[in-house]
Amino acid sequence: MLEGVAASAIAPRLRHLVHLPFTAWTGLGLLTAGLMWIACRWTSSPSARERLLVAASVAVLAALVTLPLAIAWVLHALAVFFVVERCRPRWLAVMLVTCLLAAMVLLPVLYVGWLGERGRLAREFVAFGTNMALLRLWGHAADRWQGTSPVTPVRRFLLGTMFFPTFVNGPIEATRQLPEPWPAPGLRELHTGLRRIALGVTKLTVTALLFPAGWIDPLAHAATDASGLVLWGWGARLYVWFYLSFSAWSDVAIGLGALTGHVVVENFDAPWRALEPADFWHRWHVSLGLWLRDRVYIPLGGNRRHRAVNVGATFTVSVLWHVWGTLKLLGLGYFPARAWGGFFVWGALNTAGVLLGRPLARAVPTDSAVAHAGLRLATFLFACLCWVPFFLPPSVPFDEALGMLARMLWPIHGS
Repeated sequence: MLEGVAASAIAPRLRHLVHLPFTAWTGLGLLTAGLMWIACRWTSSPSARERLLVAASVAVLAALVTLPLAIAWVLHALAVFFVVERCRPRWLAVMLVTCLLAAMVLLPVLYVGWLGERGRLAREFVAFGTNMALLRLWGHAADRWQGTSPVTPVRRFLLGTMFFPTFVNGPIEATRQLPEPWPAPGLRELHTGLRRIALGVTKLTVTALLFPAGWIDPLAHAATDASGLVLWGWGARLYVWFYLSFSAWSDVAIGLGALTGHVVVENFDAPWRALEPADFWHRWHVSLGLWLRDRVYIPLGGNRRHRAVNVGATFTVSVLWHVWGTLKLLGLGYFPARAWGGFFVWGALNTAGVLLGRPLARAVPTDSAVAHAGLRLATFLFACLCWVPFFLPPSVPFDEALGMLARMLWPIHGS
């Protein structure tokens, strides 16, 4: 698969891999998880294991985002915890938690330049980590107020909020999904964890060799120059690149979790086997899909009423979450509101795909391998179409982005 990569191109691509956030997090995480495997094996008390893991998670956080920011992060999480548990009346608790979460949303965007000066990758890890933390804190507050989650010790709350294998890029888990009592990892967990970490590292190494740094940038020029068929090729490459790189993060997180004794939830389930867009979203970034289902889709009514509105609202929340994540990396100067259109087009396409895909798929006979292959190909192509606006560089105007999609849907006219 790598024969097409010239030997002269391998060295700079490997150097780029070494400087990625993934590499820093994987190296630090593997060292920490190895120490925790030893410590947790020799610690007889489950609560003591949890305390060790909380300390390790805070230490990893401090190493990645600096000690002062890690302290602020912990204090913010504790503030949410104590407001949820102790503040009465409920309306006041809701207002205070909303303010605390709003601060988490706004501060990394307002101080994006300052964060870039704190350390080599502090801004990136703050951006990634707060994406996860917001959903976890929101979920914890909702569970407690709805009575679906019992009172939890502070140590387990902190572990659920900043468990070092998953706090950077998921999978997204609720505190109630953590094992209780926390088990001591054994040789089986060591073997399983190291094998899964190796899979993730292999995936991202292959990704780095196949896709050089900045390879997406030519999409900005493709807005006016590329034919529809070329754009379909871009969409397919984006699909492969995104799957390999994103699932690599999840593989390593699951492997690190295994070394500590925790079976982390899966984040991908063979998305290429999806038969229609809704099935795709049951297989891609599974933990985010479950969070959106439980926190947005079902509370709005789910399948019971106004399904089209509920699906649209769910994808709108997903769009805003991704916009926020990008703002924390680029800032409003490089990613102004006029550049957000690609994300909203992505959300609109997926809303339409989820609403229309299942009825169309049901109209196709499913008792033949040919029919299944056709549905899978159609779903794959639809995902490729959606990834193009999702990854458009901010410099591409909205009307040109729509023109790209038009040429993809009518490639003969655009060729």
